[in-house]
Amino acid sequence: MRRPRRPRAHAALAALLALAACGGDSAPAIDAAAIDADPDPDRTAALALLGVPCSDGLDAAYAAHPPPAPWTAAQRGAIAACAYERKVTVAEMQAHFTTENVPPATISTDVYKFRVAYWTERGPDQPQLTSAAFYVPVTRRGAPSPLVVAGHGSLGVADRCAPSKEDPQGFLRDYRTQMYPLIGDGWVVMAPDYPGIGTPGVGTWQLAIDEGHALLDGTRAARRLARAGLLSTQNAIVGHSNGGHAALAAQSYAQAYGSDGPIAAVVVWAPLWISNAAWGALISDTGAVLLTPAFMAMSLMYLDAHLETQGGAAELAEAYLPGKAAAVRTWLEGGCWRDLTSMTTGATSIGIATGRDAFTAEFVTEVGDCGLTDSCTTPRATTWRARFAADRPPPDPSIPIVLWQGREDDFLTPGYQSCGVARLTAGGADLTACLESGDHSSVISASADWVRGYLASKLLGAAAPAACTPFVPPGCAVPIPNGTMPSDP
Repeated sequence: MRRPRRPRAHAALAALLALAACGGDSAPAIDAAAIDADPDPDRTAALALLGVPCSDGLDAAYAAHPPPAPWTAAQRGAIAACAYERKVTVAEMQAHFTTENVPPATISTDVYKFRVAYWTERGPDQPQLTSAAFYVPVTRRGAPSPLVVAGHGSLGVADRCAPSKEDPQGFLRDYRTQMYPLIGDGWVVMAPDYPGIGTPGVGTWQLAIDEGHALLDGTRAARRLARAGLLSTQNAIVGHSNGGHAALAAQSYAQAYGSDGPIAAVVVWAPLWISNAAWGALISDTGAVLLTPAFMAMSLMYLDAHLETQGGAAELAEAYLPGKAAAVRTWLEGGCWRDLTSMTTGATSIGIATGRDAFTAEFVTEVGDCGLTDSCTTPRATTWRARFAADRPPPDPSIPIVLWQGREDDFLTPGYQSCGVARLTAGGADLTACLESGDHSSVISASADWVRGYLASKLLGAAAPAACTPFVPPGCAVPIPNGTMPSDP
């Protein structure tokens, strides 16, 4: 819902407060009478934490905006829209853990939430927008505060799934379980929705370059938004599930692509770091026996978005059976994770139960068998093999990674996670792998105290937490080749 525009006097007050704040992190003196006159004093206090205007309507974060011209790498992180939304209260965050029956985390501060849109870049001279939630706690960790950039898990690729919108279909339990222990503990967090999810363009899934660049450009966007002195130079990147994939991609790209300030640490919970050849393997005739509604949805999200963004119209037409490309795109844009993975509204609702129901026989044979056995000899197969490999870029040994695995995770099981750990280890990652009781979601809040202590040690110079219980990989259980070299899927 779009908020009514404030009277000009209130806008002028917010501007004066922002200017008064430019000298440092301490909050400016606020006249009590002026606050009493403001219909939303929280808004005034929140805007005083920014160094730029933030008076757009909420929907502006998802609108089309022209990119800065001329476009250069210096425009990464440029702000296209900013709107104050609301204050997220301690009570609201505490209630989440009870309602969702996940391990509770200590929550100590209310948090101001902004909806923003900023520019990121897929490849050189390929600007694209991502919307995001920018969370600034009332009481913050550190003065100045470090920044945490957070990648969310799989929610679908439709615009309504953008978690910053807080639509019930996209603002899911896992997202709130990830965000609340951080923002409610005082950490400033930039949480991008990823390009095309909420903003114009095709929403992608497991496309490392889109996700990783969006997270790195979140460091730039946050410092363009914040008033002088609010943020330190230090950053951490965190992510859950598909967001873990995004965080690990950002870790890989950080030195070459850059960020505003160093990336001091990366923390991932149950990261989806298995070979992306799996999404090809699942459309093969052999892989069909393993298909579930969730696996079919994941394969279609991956393959369709890569065809749309990496292949183009000709490759898209050659891959799909007649009429199926439009049907799949309409289905993907029409629902979020719960819809896409449902027995009733999943891919079978558009007549797709196996790869052969969507794709040509040639595509199924060449791409499916390439994913299944790594036998990739045709031009089409070698193209996809390179794509699969590019979406698991090699780790940067200079940036430490902490990986948390839930002992009871029956979605990304310890056996599946072993494949990702093997890949990271072979790449020379500075990796600490930890095990905690919990499933794919509850492992986040179960490990929250340790993670917050770890972030404090890396970003604020606090003492390091005690060693975690190590995750000992039982061995890669994904039934396809698990390449450990950067050129392998």
